[in-house]
Amino acid sequence: MIHKKIIEKALGNLEPKRAEYFGGIARALEEDRRTEANANIIYTVLKDVMDDLPTYIEKKELIELIFKFVEDNYTRLREIMYDRKFIQDQTAIRKVTRYFVQQIISLSFDKLNSGEITLEEKEVHKLTWPYRDTDVIDPEEEPEAWAEAVRKTEKWRNEYGKDRRSRGHARIDEVATDQTHPLGNNKKV
Repeated sequence: MIHKKIIEKALGNLEPKRAEYFGGIARALEEDRRTEANANIIYTVLKDVMDDLPTYIEKKELIELIFKFVEDNYTRLREIMYDRKFIQDQTAIRKVTRYFVQQIISLSFDKLNSGEITLEEKEVHKLTWPYRDTDVIDPEEEPEAWAEAVRKTEKWRNEYGKDRRSRGHARIDEVATDQTHPLGNNKKV
């Protein structure tokens, strides 16, 4: 299916386990007749959320949730995707997809807490604080230190490539500060 090309590059940028998981979902979507009606929207949503979704939900269940999400948010997704701005900034779709990410994260926690999901191999995520100098320097109070921190961050990106923090964390912050989202009103997520 030609629409699968929408996610090929993003799939190739994932870690092997994630690529296997989402590759399986993409293959299943390709074989599912329900995909035909809205393939471009379904694959665009999948492309946008692959970096951020936990992989604990069974593939069949996640596919059902994707179909339900697209059905429930079809008008909003279509408006964004067919807006000229989307061509220049494909992250505009996150105005809608961030709620899907939050839904899947919440569902994963619920299933983990109820024992429905058992982790055969625990994933360990290590965070070092401060992650970047730009996290602790106020640009208004210390403009010179801020400029140096920005230079240091750019040097790191040039040496090591894409900053992985540009995924996930920023989206959680967006949801946490969104006044219209049930988790919003500046509550911690």
